[in-house]
Amino acid sequence: MGDEWKIDIDIPDIGMMVTLMTTALCSVIMGAAEIAYTMLWITASYVRHGKDFFLDLLNAKALTWTAEYILVAGSLLLLSSMLFLMSSSFSLYELNGLAKNPEKKVHVRIVFAFFVGGLVLLFLALISAIILRYL
Repeated sequence: MGDEWKIDIDIPDIGMMVTLMTTALCSVIMGAAEIAYTMLWITASYVRHGKDFFLDLLNAKALTWTAEYILVAGSLLLLSSMLFLMSSSFSLYELNGLAKNPEKKVHVRIVFAFFVGGLVLLFLALISAIILRYL
């Protein structure tokens, strides 16, 4: 008699879906922007220094400031973008699993671990760029 007003709606957790989608979108935007920014650095350095710039990148004995900057900060930015894109893909995977099965346990800690790892590497890239430029 007490369950006559009970409605069983089988919908997933809307808050978790919004969180996963927002994380995926932010991760894609930040990862793509970092890749584009790194390619912009390399292209601008090539235009400024010519063909010798790529030889300077390969020759570890005679690195100029620009080559050190691109090797250190660019590598950290590309690693950061990889973590952001992994965060995005895992977030979309979890979102798909949640949409198919509303009772599925979502691994949000893994998604945010990738995202925070990308942010930490981005911070390290910016700090290394400042250190290489001014010290």
